[in-house]
Amino acid sequence: MDPAAGTTEPTGRLVFRDGTDEEFLDAFVRLSAGSLDLHTQSELRSMDAEQLAREDVEFYVDCPGERSWWRLAHLPDGTLAGMAIPSATPYHRNVGYLGVVPEQRGRGLIDEILGEITRFHAAEGAERITATTDTVNVPMAAAFDRAGYEVTEIRLVLEEPPKA
Repeated sequence: MDPAAGTTEPTGRLVFRDGTDEEFLDAFVRLSAGSLDLHTQSELRSMDAEQLAREDVEFYVDCPGERSWWRLAHLPDGTLAGMAIPSATPYHRNVGYLGVVPEQRGRGLIDEILGEITRFHAAEGAERITATTDTVNVPMAAAFDRAGYEVTEIRLVLEEPPKA
């Protein structure tokens, strides 16, 4: 994504704020339910959602981005809608993690959360913003497309399917 191409304006449908580590842990747990992310689905076959959430928090804290960038997304009435984790690689700013809690999915809120991450990086002067998703995660891929993210690479991960 080239931020110079422009970013969307906030709509006011969501309010973004900082949160405690425990609030983010809770959000990761909630977001894992029904996730289309293949890594999340795979990990939940061998551990519970809280253990996975703890590992996810640890992973994103260890990324080159800063913990202070993370935001929880709330509806104006204070109901948790999801979270936005802008992050970085050694080369570019990136969309680290984002998601919408199950009870709020299907309302277009993913576009609002992705817009927040994109605006954050653009405001910080990022010249390029990268992101990844699984090809089977059609809603996320569509959100990236709507936001102007371009497919520049496809990575194929071959795994043996889980035994029944």
